[in-house]
Amino acid sequence: MEFSSAFKSSQHSIPSPNGAFIATLLPPRLILRSTRTLEPIRTINVNPDFASRVSFARWSPRIVTESPSPCCPISSLLPLFECAATTKRRSGIDKTEEEGGSPMRILLADEDTVRVWDVSDPKWTATVQGVGGGLGKIANVEFGRNADEVLVFSEFGVKLTVWSLITGRSVEIRDPKFISRGFGYRPCTSHFALLTRPAAHDIITIHAHTTYRLGSSFSIPTTDAQGLKWSPCGRWIAVWDSASSGYKVLVYTADGHLYRTYTGGQDGSAGGLGVKSLEWSPQGDYLAVGGYDRRITLLSNFTFSPVVFLDHTSTIKLPGVPVWQEQVSASGQRNYITAAQPMCPPTVSSLPTDPNPKVGISTIAFNNPDGALIATRSDSMPTTVWIWSFKLLSPFAIIVQHSPVRSLSWHPTIPDLLMIQCNNDQGVVYLWNSKWERPRIVTVPLDKSLGKHDAKWIRPETPRSEVPPPYSGYSSFPNAEAKREENRPMMMSGDSGNYFVGYVEEEGFENRLPPPQSPNVAKGKEPADYFSKIPQSPRKLGNLEGTPNSSGSSASPSGTTEDVDDTFQYRGRIFVQS
Repeated sequence: MEFSSAFKSSQHSIPSPNGAFIATLLPPRLILRSTRTLEPIRTINVNPDFASRVSFARWSPRIVTESPSPCCPISSLLPLFECAATTKRRSGIDKTEEEGGSPMRILLADEDTVRVWDVSDPKWTATVQGVGGGLGKIANVEFGRNADEVLVFSEFGVKLTVWSLITGRSVEIRDPKFISRGFGYRPCTSHFALLTRPAAHDIITIHAHTTYRLGSSFSIPTTDAQGLKWSPCGRWIAVWDSASSGYKVLVYTADGHLYRTYTGGQDGSAGGLGVKSLEWSPQGDYLAVGGYDRRITLLSNFTFSPVVFLDHTSTIKLPGVPVWQEQVSASGQRNYITAAQPMCPPTVSSLPTDPNPKVGISTIAFNNPDGALIATRSDSMPTTVWIWSFKLLSPFAIIVQHSPVRSLSWHPTIPDLLMIQCNNDQGVVYLWNSKWERPRIVTVPLDKSLGKHDAKWIRPETPRSEVPPPYSGYSSFPNAEAKREENRPMMMSGDSGNYFVGYVEEEGFENRLPPPQSPNVAKGKEPADYFSKIPQSPRKLGNLEGTPNSSGSSASPSGTTEDVDDTFQYRGRIFVQS
């Protein structure tokens, strides 16, 4: 792997979502560096006292210039926001671009102040002071649906404040249950959903985009809900309960009706040891539920009944599936060997009194853009990475590391390139690709370790459809050599002292094509449906309830009304408070 020269770093060194810049806070300066030339393009002077107290650094969301999920009702509208919505809404107009959603901005925040800068406009800046309002410090801060909104979570979950950087006004939402999860924007419409707990019950509130006026509010039958996630198509909200309540996943329509309750058992009975993680596939076709029983259950988005189970067994005996095991010599040399099967990966055990038991599926990572591959990790086998193929409906490869796996991240545009990071492996990154003979071990050239080592992918600026071979699989392309050099897979890797920009070598990409998929999928025109030919079992595979929500809306009937399309393809009306 080829690395750049070292650049000074800090704990606040982050690449931009569009892959164009790397921001580094070196008090009293904020340096923006181009990933194309690796030269500083702008240096921002920051108040030294403020810079020394900074706890948060965030980029504004990236504008996606590709089609949304095919199940999205407005799949022909462009562009859309990665964490927000398309420019037009199903029930009105989302004036994101008119409101200034396109600028790339960066914010820094300490416990009481938020400062925002515009990358392209040196004269533009914004400051929000006293955001706590005497109700605690800033616990978390994020950009909203675009670069003109900032979400500020107060300490102890007292309130969420949404600040508009255009008008300077704010909207307060009381009692958010979590500060880093349990909220999200609906794709295609930008409605904001928030999980709250004002008293002894969990409540989901839905707010209009831009104004954040309450649109609907409904109680959910959970003991201790652990989060919510919109489906990529925007039709469903998935909520999961804590393991102490058993295995429970609730699926709501966008307008707040309970559509299905899945309890994990066979023939309608309750089963499983509880839900630990939950992820939607990129196309929204399936909902992956990771349980404490070391099983991932894939639910179809039509009936939300089980389609496939992915079991993480303690003994691996999979003929034809490569199992790679990392070995570390006494001198520190690392390499992968092919492990003989059957084999038993290292396991850990937890005491019954452990508040965070080391068991269950904690990591579920779908690849981009179609979710044909999924990387997972079970906490009871912390050193083992399972890579599953939806086309084969079985493991595609298994990697057993020397140290516990800390994170799994797929490349943003190369479907089968996976980055693995492990605990206790300072300055080492592991890469897997389906076209390589074996995984790669990358040693970052750090002179000495200063703080925690971390690595992140840098998204290529050129759209994936324009990337020449070997990364895209196309056989010819104008100016292929220049564009290939420009669009080599890039990563940012380093610690709080220095960071490097690394380029993945091309060896192995040229000789084999990406995982099989239809020509239309390769061009982003249709989803990859690998389950369409699976025979459906006539027996019932789960406890499916169709009980509608009875809590109703808590919005005032005296307010104005706003159109909202629900899952059943007809228009409903909800009240919006004045």
